[in-house]
Amino acid sequence: MHKLIMLAVAGTLVLAGGLAWAQKTRLNPLRPTPVTQSVSPAQRPRPFTTISTMTASPTTIQFTANDPGSTVAGNSTATVKYSLTGGEFGTWTLSVYANSTTFTGCSTVPATAVSVECSSATANSGTLSSASCSATSYTSLPTTAPGLQVASGSEGFGSSSYTVVLNYELLDSWEYIANTCPLTITYTVNAP
Repeated sequence: MHKLIMLAVAGTLVLAGGLAWAQKTRLNPLRPTPVTQSVSPAQRPRPFTTISTMTASPTTIQFTANDPGSTVAGNSTATVKYSLTGGEFGTWTLSVYANSTTFTGCSTVPATAVSVECSSATANSGTLSSASCSATSYTSLPTTAPGLQVASGSEGFGSSSYTVVLNYELLDSWEYIANTCPLTITYTVNAP
């Protein structure tokens, strides 16, 4: 719709110019006039963004469930770091989800018993880059992609790096059998 309006305006301008030109005395042979089309910054294609050097540490966060029926904090925060290159002022998002519905080897412990919150999001470098937390209170982990958006920001210009710090907790229950069971979590950066 927006392009059609622009073409209609361009067509009207050419027609009006043609009528005015037809009224002038011709001394020179007809020459084609180059037409330039203006593109607004919103319509200008952006370069592709490259996501690099993504790390999440520590690789394991433990929950020591010693008082069933209460909330148990993870033994560490999770720090996710990554760099974006080539984007121009686009918006990025960081999402997280569990790769299965239950802990491996502990089918009575659902992945949704784990909640996550973003405690800080920082743009470490990059002109006009920004970062902020989206999940500012504990929210249950989804078990499917694209997951829960925990942070977002602006890509800035050129190369930018970001650090997002997340807290995890487990809502313990008397129904959960004590055992050592892993749950794999995926972090996804979306920077179109």
